[in-house]
Amino acid sequence: MIGLSDIARLEEDTRALRETDYRSGGESCLDGVRLLIRESLPLLTSPATEQVRQRLHVALADLRNLAGWVCFDAGLVNNAHNHFCHALVLAGLARADGLTANVCYRLGRVFLHHGQLDEASRYFDLGRLAASRSGDDLAASILSVNAAWACAKKGAEHGARTLLDRGQEQFITANRTGVAGWAAFFTEADLSGMAGAVHTDLAGTAGRQYAASAVALLTTAIGGYGEGMVRSRALCLILLSTSQMIEGDVEVGVHTGLRALATSANVGSARMRDRFRPLAAHARKLRGHAGALALAERIDAGTATPVPPVP
Repeated sequence: MIGLSDIARLEEDTRALRETDYRSGGESCLDGVRLLIRESLPLLTSPATEQVRQRLHVALADLRNLAGWVCFDAGLVNNAHNHFCHALVLAGLARADGLTANVCYRLGRVFLHHGQLDEASRYFDLGRLAASRSGDDLAASILSVNAAWACAKKGAEHGARTLLDRGQEQFITANRTGVAGWAAFFTEADLSGMAGAVHTDLAGTAGRQYAASAVALLTTAIGGYGEGMVRSRALCLILLSTSQMIEGDVEVGVHTGLRALATSANVGSARMRDRFRPLAAHARKLRGHAGALALAERIDAGTATPVPPVP
């Protein structure tokens, strides 16, 4: 018979692995996540009270949700989809709509990263439905601002601005006490970073006038991230460098790009290496600027790290 103490240990192990992911990237904790999944499988068939089993399903869904995100970050997309599917089933068994919404957000981000914007939007919409069922304004905010990012990448300016405004309003009304581990990353800093991401893409698809607001938003986000959010800070620095160059402040943009490389030096993340490549492409367009070309070369050298093999 398993008890709440067994579930608490699983939750604590998941929390620790999530912190490692934020700090050092998905590649740094792939083995740890896989081991925890293997160790936790017997729990599913162990006798337990109804209360314990419901919490177990939530804990295992959260672990699979983390596993999907870690695999996505490491460039293992098929593995990510597999884990997210397990997470959705387990969250459904637990009737945990807030967690279902979070899994949909993360699935949407996989498609967003790979340029499948319509599919990403569909998952964000499904997540928003789950968030609505749960009455979770924080989950709704996460999904609204990510849906805004998909619109920005499409050049749908009105949709992007409307969804971003909605997400910011939902964040203000959200209850941010006792936030679940899977949503705890979404602070004021992350909201500002997401708004900056939306404005950075709008600067490229709808007009460079958005670059200035992107710079302000991303600067706020970078200053607000704690010491544990190394990858998030590096990703925002990449966007900030891009926005500064779009705005015409190339010297500052190059300096920020070099800072992004330095910040990411100890982060094992294929997703982050992918996100550097558009910055390098933009820097290469500035043919008359030696610093920008040198930055592009540095990025090319730094993004050649191979993806870890699938076991």
